[in-house]
Amino acid sequence: MKSLSNAGLLASMVLLTACQSSPPADPSLSRLTRYHLNYMQQQAGVLAGELRQFSLDSQAYCQGEQPLPRVQQQWRRSFAGWTAQQGQVGGPLDEQDLIFAFQFWPDKKDVTGRQLRQQLNRAEQGQPVIPSGTSATLGAAEYLLYSELSREQRCLLLPAVGEQLRQQGDTLAAAWANEADYPHRLNAMLGQGQAGALALETRIIAQLAHRYDRLEKKLALALNTVEHPRPYFAESWRSGQSLHFIRTGLQSLEQEYRQGGVRHHLQQKGLNRQAERLDDAFAKALARLPAGDSLANWLEGDSYAALLRFKLSLDQLGYQLKQRLPEQLGLSLGFNATDGD
Repeated sequence: MKSLSNAGLLASMVLLTACQSSPPADPSLSRLTRYHLNYMQQQAGVLAGELRQFSLDSQAYCQGEQPLPRVQQQWRRSFAGWTAQQGQVGGPLDEQDLIFAFQFWPDKKDVTGRQLRQQLNRAEQGQPVIPSGTSATLGAAEYLLYSELSREQRCLLLPAVGEQLRQQGDTLAAAWANEADYPHRLNAMLGQGQAGALALETRIIAQLAHRYDRLEKKLALALNTVEHPRPYFAESWRSGQSLHFIRTGLQSLEQEYRQGGVRHHLQQKGLNRQAERLDDAFAKALARLPAGDSLANWLEGDSYAALLRFKLSLDQLGYQLKQRLPEQLGLSLGFNATDGD
């Protein structure tokens, strides 16, 4: 009986030690992780769906069954879906080596245009051409859809580009949906004590900062100076949609802040004032974003001042996301946390 009692006591001590070494996960952080994963999985699914439709519409156009504006509109929807992914660091987009599979930007030397002109010349001479890398991105599709080309010229490459993009979209969506891979690793961090919880919270908050940096860069490169704006550094200058994609990027950033659980996380931590500051910063930035789709139209004359006013509001949003938000949560994003791409 005595040995039995000792065995029971030992078992109880082992159980107690295990419980003490693995404290329960913070409910607020668990909820934030769940919301973050759900949101990112949803957005990856949206992008994949838009790219599947773009591939189908491209094929239909080349078969004479769709007008060009229909394909251009679907490209616009696909690119808008991509703006919800831009700026991510450390997740499936990185791990699957897909960042430049969707877009090569900034393209300061027009590498995309030069490669596609060369490939079109080879294809017109009957040489086999398989678009890949820079020539199989959303920027490549933009070139084919908005340059002065005939249907026959576009269709030498467009179906293959559309198919490449469809495959990349499906790969990204599958990586986010695979619960045994990246989502599992994030959830596992919840059970790794204080260090794991801190790393997890930092990763989720840093993603907002990274995405903001990408958004700000899209504006800053084109703005340059009032004397020397650079419209051809805009993200989608060929289609005249660069301002539209700044808008969809800003809207998706706010959606990630809200639907991805960060705002609720702040409220659960009693940081309601910081949530209000971010609400206000997002609202002002969106309100001061100039109307229309083309960024180039606002880089001329007196219109430039409207972009500067928007830039001031965007800078304030950046201050709240990159400095005040981590500070309020007791996080340090680190020297390289918001370097962007």
